Amino acid sequence: MTGPEERSRPGAAPAEEAWLPKNRLGDERSPFLQQHARDPIGWYPWGPEAFEAARREDKPLFLSIGFSSCHWCHVMERECFSDPETAELMNDACIPVCVDREERPDLDALFMEVCRLQNGSGGWPLNLFLAPDGRPFFATTWLPKRTTGQMPGITDILPRVKWLWLMQREDVLRAAEDLTALLQLRCRLPRKGRVGTAAAREALNALRRSFDVDWGGFGTAPKFPEVPKLLFLLQQAGSALNSQQERDETFAMVDLTLRRMWRGGIHDHLGGGFARYATDERWITPHFEKLLSTQAALLLTAALAQEVRPDPFYRTMAEDIVGFVTRDLSDSSPAFYTSIDSESADGEGRYYLWRDNEIRALLPDGEAGLFCAAYAVMPGGNFGDELAGAKIGYNILYEATTVSELARRFGLRPQDAAQKLADARARLLEARRRRPAPACDAKVLMGWNGLMIGALARASSAFDCPDWRELAERTAFFLQKTLLDRKAGWLRRWRDSSDIPALAGDYAALLWGVTELYRAAVKAEAGEKQARDWLDYGALLAEAMIENCLDREEGGLFLTPGSDANIFMRYKTAEDGDLPSANALAALALSRLGAALEEKRYADLSKEIVASFAHAAAQDPVSHLSLIAASALWRPVKPKDEEPRKKPAEEPEETAAAAPDGGVEPAPEEEVRRRPDRAARHERAARHERRLSRAHRSARSKDR
Repeated sequence: MTGPEERSRPGAAPAEEAWLPKNRLGDERSPFLQQHARDPIGWYPWGPEAFEAARREDKPLFLSIGFSSCHWCHVMERECFSDPETAELMNDACIPVCVDREERPDLDALFMEVCRLQNGSGGWPLNLFLAPDGRPFFATTWLPKRTTGQMPGITDILPRVKWLWLMQREDVLRAAEDLTALLQLRCRLPRKGRVGTAAAREALNALRRSFDVDWGGFGTAPKFPEVPKLLFLLQQAGSALNSQQERDETFAMVDLTLRRMWRGGIHDHLGGGFARYATDERWITPHFEKLLSTQAALLLTAALAQEVRPDPFYRTMAEDIVGFVTRDLSDSSPAFYTSIDSESADGEGRYYLWRDNEIRALLPDGEAGLFCAAYAVMPGGNFGDELAGAKIGYNILYEATTVSELARRFGLRPQDAAQKLADARARLLEARRRRPAPACDAKVLMGWNGLMIGALARASSAFDCPDWRELAERTAFFLQKTLLDRKAGWLRRWRDSSDIPALAGDYAALLWGVTELYRAAVKAEAGEKQARDWLDYGALLAEAMIENCLDREEGGLFLTPGSDANIFMRYKTAEDGDLPSANALAALALSRLGAALEEKRYADLSKEIVASFAHAAAQDPVSHLSLIAASALWRPVKPKDEEPRKKPAEEPEETAAAAPDGGVEPAPEEEVRRRPDRAARHERAARHERRLSRAHRSARSKDR
């Protein structure tokens, strides 16, 4: 695998751009910002320098948010941001600021909500105009250079914004004030309440109505895995509150979705793993970026499905995902990289596409026909250009039939047909590796690695794969070693060095991952000390999360840090996106940690987080599925002095039956444990580091 540090900007050879001067992004570590470092636009990174320039030059800011593997971000960079005409207009009218959404998901969440308020939808690249005080007054997504039909062009918008700022500034600022007030109103939490079983029932009925009974998933194109919906359905499939028929129906929705995705082009049938989403309802045509978060979420889904109703298919899916992330999203460190780009030097998706004659030249005659029939390969191609809407001679591989049907058609035994297809896939994968590879975003994110840690730990138990638990442990140790700054707190990103403070989503995801490691250690009978080490690790994270993210007045966790003076408001939500929300993950993890440590304060905080968003969950249950699921998992926690400390034990199975009311009751006035002594926890964490370090060295010596 080509080292990620050696790969250039997608679609541009290093020799073509080496002569271009770098702008202010040249010293940034983000691969996405580096992709814009040689644009003729005078980009600033997000920070006080940009806002000072806006005030000094009396200009609005143009904020563009994207990520390194985003196809449409690349398109806008090529068509607009690399264009001298656009750059001249931009530099004249605005102070341009570029943000990597994977480094600052808090900014992305805040400004994406602004875009949804203005337009009813959002996407990337996300583009906004801000007043010098940071308040937005106009938001949009991808823009072409020139106006096309109803789509305004950026070269037409920029002069208009300049004129409005100079000639009608009061109207612009009034619009910014109104938009800010509306956003603040939407984010203001009413009094705390309950999340009852009615919310779960309403959500389940809504998912049934939107479910695609033919192709799985929800709604129509484009289709995303929408893992929070699948996880919620799996919880309902295991709940004693539902009838057997309801449990069967909900599980079938998950099973059909996973199998349809597996067969579609969203799944990389050669190299493993899944693309972020499909542009069609049948999961055939993907946008080709492959994110670590997607792999972690789907690995967890496969593991939980296996726990509910074991099936060899889920193991195959899990092994496929783990194989991809360990081969293509990791290198010398045990942590995982962020993503694989959608583009290579040959264009979007070209790395994954095949012409019919390419395949026939690589495979023997007897295997080529079988393979082409299996994966819908046609001489004229099966892959259509998204903009032109026409076939372009290339094929995306997807399963067009079953092995049994192929075997009957070609007169083979099913096991022989399966082996021939496996041999053909291996040969094509070897040939594909000789192509120009898509770029790898080699930064390590605390939150996404936390999700993968938890997914690996859960999958290790579900599929009896102890190696996966050991990999998760090594990753957790690496994060603690590289991201925990004893003076500055936890940091969310590692790429040569770390300098971005951890956010609520980082703490919540890694805390959840560590509770899964604790669970896996208990199941594997790894010993009381190892289990206790993971609880100490979790408590260290929980205390940092509480200190840095908790809204002590209204409850819940802020997604945006209080240390950033340039953010016009601290944003807070429990709505799921592609992943469970930070507040829902935190509530789940704190509930588990409180039960395992007999720390009532953590359990109470879990309830308070859910109670803070109870009204929002009641108004829109489908957007708060993870929060509703978390509310069903509480157990009573006894104060420390009621009985002596016992050996850590595995938690009871997590089903909705654990909390029949599914509601939030006011916390009783009971004695709770005092705040853990921080020095003692740091010392236990240090011992934990030493233990894991020994385990890591031992594992590496075995590998050699």
